[in-house]
Amino acid sequence: MSHWGWTGTRSRGSQESGESTRSLVLTRRVASTIVPSMTASAIYPRVAPIGPVAVDDRACARLAALLHSRSIPVDAEEVAPLGLSRRETGNFYLLVVAICHQTSPRGRPPLEGTVAGRPLRGWDYLSARFAIAVRQDPGLLKPATWTQFTAQEVASLFRDSDLGNRLTDPAGRARLIRNLGVVMHDHAWSFLEDLHTTCNGRIGSGSPNLLGLLAKFDAFRDPIQKKSFLLLAIMRNTGLVSYRDEEYLGPPVDYHEIRGHLRLGTVKVNDPQLRQKLLAKTPVSESEDLAIRGAVRDAIILIANMMGTRANPSLLHYLFWNVFRSCCTHESPHCKECVRSCPLPARYVPLAIGNDGSRRCPFAEVCDSANSIVRLQEHVFETDYY
Repeated sequence: MSHWGWTGTRSRGSQESGESTRSLVLTRRVASTIVPSMTASAIYPRVAPIGPVAVDDRACARLAALLHSRSIPVDAEEVAPLGLSRRETGNFYLLVVAICHQTSPRGRPPLEGTVAGRPLRGWDYLSARFAIAVRQDPGLLKPATWTQFTAQEVASLFRDSDLGNRLTDPAGRARLIRNLGVVMHDHAWSFLEDLHTTCNGRIGSGSPNLLGLLAKFDAFRDPIQKKSFLLLAIMRNTGLVSYRDEEYLGPPVDYHEIRGHLRLGTVKVNDPQLRQKLLAKTPVSESEDLAIRGAVRDAIILIANMMGTRANPSLLHYLFWNVFRSCCTHESPHCKECVRSCPLPARYVPLAIGNDGSRRCPFAEVCDSANSIVRLQEHVFETDYY
């Protein structure tokens, strides 16, 4: 039985779900070694300072305690496509998420521009520009069209009239789009909904499941599953889908969250050579990338489990992602006082208001880096995973 159902645009967070258990599987990753999993019912051992990269459960507990008394907004998208059918919306997000990586590349101008009079950046710009394009040409949502995508078409789709071409690697993104079309054709799938039906609404349990089927696409082959978790969360949050096993819906970790959790201290880099790579902004290896991102993912899951029914990994991802990209920027984090131009979405602003009425980073009081002159950056690693 399919669990797809169109109920209109809505948002869904942990406050509404009423589920008593968040038992997403935890994996402890040290370099490329995967340690046996743990569930939410387990007693969490102290993990820092063990291993080259580790979750610090004390720092996670401090953050969980801070957030436990706060009202965290539901996880929702700032920009949503209008006028599309349920099936079309699924394909819309399948393509946009597939090419959503490295939109704020280090040392290069970020992806940004103006759409319908609104200045947007990153994911918001990417999705808004594609929404306009598909209203003009609905054929852009057909897998047969995807198989023919070129680098020139990708660049043209996301070019801003004032800022020009800010989207990096259009050839690589076109290759990912073509692969989407080829895999859809090979499996006789026309819509993302077909994958959900095949899996009977299962994210990670049983076989087949959505995480397994999504991994057939080049764009979703990431071992940490950033794009897969993002896509599945969006489909749920926009009211297009429900799942039989939401405990498998993990946090989609990107570079903003890496930077933020390294600075918070919820994730520790204990290996001196790896820490020096972060400070010197020199590239890391693939195993080091997986170790860092795996630890960030585990930290988010641990914090969610510590908060019980008040949070889940997806809800916390949206909170962390919005705060870190707005307040905890690469070079100019505003720990103690938000700048007037701080782009934190309005629904998160109440979390940033202190008892004295001042506005600052919502996590400043428990952040290791708030009073430090050394603030780690996310590591340097060229990839289309995130």
